[in-house]
Amino acid sequence: MGWLKRRRSQESPDEAVRSLVTHLSAGHPLVPMTPTMVTRQGETQYADLVVGAHAYYGTNVEYSSGYAVQGGPLFMAFGVLTGELHHARTRRQAERMAEMQWRWEGEIRVVLTDHRLVGFFGSGAEVYWWEHLLALTPAPDGRAVHFTFNGGAPLLFSGAWAPWLCAISAALVHRSPWPPGHPLPAFAAPVPDPAPPSAASARPALSPAPHREPAQVTQVSPVERLAEEVDPLPPEQAAEVLAGHPVTTAEQVLDLLGTRRAREIRAALQCRREG
Repeated sequence: MGWLKRRRSQESPDEAVRSLVTHLSAGHPLVPMTPTMVTRQGETQYADLVVGAHAYYGTNVEYSSGYAVQGGPLFMAFGVLTGELHHARTRRQAERMAEMQWRWEGEIRVVLTDHRLVGFFGSGAEVYWWEHLLALTPAPDGRAVHFTFNGGAPLLFSGAWAPWLCAISAALVHRSPWPPGHPLPAFAAPVPDPAPPSAASARPALSPAPHREPAQVTQVSPVERLAEEVDPLPPEQAAEVLAGHPVTTAEQVLDLLGTRRAREIRAALQCRREG
């Protein structure tokens, strides 16, 4: 049952980066994915994910400095002084806004291939070629990664999937599970293989070991078990099975089966009720 297998195989971001680092540390190559954007001939895509993005740049800020004062000499002198103070304050604020700084670009989609990084910003897609990469620097805690490209604004990616982005970028650029010269964070450390028992500790058992059932990795709920039962059945038979269960249970099963199957079985259930 494909939908249930996919649901159980979902990994958390930390589990995903740990699996990737373990895979790369064992000397295995990156696994390509089906392209989700137009690629060039000979180009291979490896990632499509969403991360938080900052870019480091300055900008031009326009501000108005004009003011008009009318009245007597004393009032005009006071107005001119107040206007100059306002003008200076506005100018300083504009200068602060225009200076080089990290600017939040929002949660953006990032696609990685063996040739480039493509960021889908609000203003459109920006392409950064690996051959122009100057530095790939993870944060000390591993939860963010900083890219510096020749001719482009420095980028800082953060969020749950930033460590995974860092690991796969290091594999593409440095052929390494993590950027060289930077310690691998504990949450991304590869999972060691269990050590085989030593000859000294391997002793014959004096009595047979009690039989134990294998540990259940995933507990299947009654609703999931019922969904597995009715999924391969024709809609009429599936409706007959679900008709013998409470309505709330039947609705939970239909939610798990997906839109198309749920629509077919609901139609069959309606026919049973009308008949």
